[in-house]
Order: sequence, then C-alpha cells, then structure tokens
Amino acid sequence: MKEFVPLRILSVNPSSVGASSYILLLESDSAQSLRFPIVIGSQEAQSISVYLEKIQTSRPLTHDLCVNLLSYSNVSIQKVLITDFKDGIFYANLEVYKDGETFQVDARPSDSIALAIRLDIPILISEKLLHEICIPEEEFLDELEDDLDVLEKAPVVRSKAELDGLLQKALQDENYEEAAKLRDEIEKL
Repeated sequence: MKEFVPLRILSVNPSSVGASSYILLLESDSAQSLRFPIVIGSQEAQSISVYLEKIQTSRPLTHDLCVNLLSYSNVSIQKVLITDFKDGIFYANLEVYKDGETFQVDARPSDSIALAIRLDIPILISEKLLHEICIPEEEFLDELEDDLDVLEKAPVVRSKAELDGLLQKALQDENYEEAAKLRDEIEKL
C-alpha cells in the first residue's frame, strides 16, 4: 500500500491563469520544504476561504450542506487522499466508512479539501506523488519575495470608509470571496 503524508493549507490566492481560477497552496506537515499548488475554481476557493477565515454566512454554502447531510446519515468521511496528477489535473479520493465497510469515492481535490476542513479530517497525499510535484523551498521563497515586492509597491487607492461600505455590500450580497479580500485590504491600512 502507498505511504501517505499529511498536508495543510498555506493559502488560497487569485491565479494569473484566469479570473475564475485560484491557487490553493498546500504544504506537507512532515517536511515543511515540500509545497505545491492546485488550481481550483472560484466557488471552491470561496468555500475554503470562508471556512478558514471564520466568515459567517447567512445561508449554508454547498460544502456546509454536504456536511449537514452527512450528520443525518450513517456515512462518515474518514480522510482525503490525493492520489495522482495527470495532464495537469490532480485526482483525489474520499475514504468513506458505512455500515462497517470502508471504501473510496472519486472526488475533486478542491471539493474534498473543502469538506475535510469542515469535518476536521486529514488531507493526505501519496509520498511518491508529493516528491514528484513539490516546489523546492528556495524556489518558492524566491517567487514569494518577488510577489511581496510587487504588493508593497502597489498604491492604496480606496479610503477606509469606502472599503467598509464595499465590505458591508459584499456581505449582504453573500459575496464572501470579495468580503475576505476587502477585509484583508482594510486590515492593511
């Protein structure tokens, strides 16, 4: 059987790939120098960010609904296994327990991770796969330093009052992704 190592989420950030794409950056819990990105959609990015940033929503998001439904069934998800990477796409399985049996269900890593953080279950990756796809720490830190330089030079173009108004509007519209960005921008002032 494959050896799996635990992962943790480092960040969720907009991607330069496209307006609806985000980068979910994951890191091995057992070796901090092993990091890798997964490109995810905006809905999954919003779901993960809302939960991690403890933003209260007026209505349950899709992954909240799934967790609520699981709580009324005799099915439990035990762990997330990221198992493969082919043609630029990651593959994952949910390890599910029902009626004394354990089986695996194919699922997208982004949805699996959104469920895992809500259920407080491990997110694991094949150790072999991790070593094949990871970004060396030095390269990661160089890219991060470049990104930070760009951000530090970016001018603040909106006032705190304007940002507060936009934040309230985003929360009313249940646009939690935008609300998180605005909150972060306000905190930087």
